[in-house]
Amino acid sequence: MKKFTLLFSLLIALYLFSGCNQKANNENIQPQTKDMATLEKEIELRIRDYENYLRNGDSIALGNMYAEDAEIIPSIVGRENIIKTFGANIRNNITGSSFKTNHLWGNEQLLVEDGTGAWYYSDGTLVSSGRYLLVWVKDDREWKILRDTWFPDKKK
Repeated sequence: MKKFTLLFSLLIALYLFSGCNQKANNENIQPQTKDMATLEKEIELRIRDYENYLRNGDSIALGNMYAEDAEIIPSIVGRENIIKTFGANIRNNITGSSFKTNHLWGNEQLLVEDGTGAWYYSDGTLVSSGRYLLVWVKDDREWKILRDTWFPDKKK
């Protein structure tokens, strides 16, 4: 009976030790994650770039903020079509915008941004305000928009 108790105790100890060792190994192979404050600053800079490109009427720079296979949901697919859409908006004097991130989550490769914003004509008249959701992807060490969607405020 003593041999069985000793063997059983040894097996339990080995099991617990191997479980602790496995956890330590898993922690060592996970990539280092940037803190969210750093990621928020990076996205904030990209949002300011977006606003500046629109203000300057640069549809090419705006389009290049999007990944090659980006979509503005529900109907604009691909960077070339996004550039054309921005070009049409700029020709219609929609060159003002302001955006504010309300929540950001993800990691150093993929982020989801929930925010509020507004679009303006060049004379400052409001075109639309509402909420947006952006999916950002790290592409060639630069944040690009992979998915973009806009939810206008309800008209009163």
